[in-house]
Amino acid sequence: MNIIRPEGRVWFLASCVELYKDVKGMSRHEAYGYLRETGAVRFIVDCWEALHTTSPAFIVDSIDEYVRNNA
Repeated sequence: MNIIRPEGRVWFLASCVELYKDVKGMSRHEAYGYLRETGAVRFIVDCWEALHTTSPAFIVDSIDEYVRNNA
């Protein structure tokens, strides 16, 4: 049985915010606000198990694709 601990999701979300802000040249506050407003926070949390096994570039591309398709 695979138990997903909430701390893992929170840690991964924080890592994604840091990654996204660095790639997009945003502040931490701007990046989190953007990800929250576009629904990407929910996407990251819901898909963290699959996303965390990929590369940073793939994560950013996946977030951007999610926003394009769902905003």
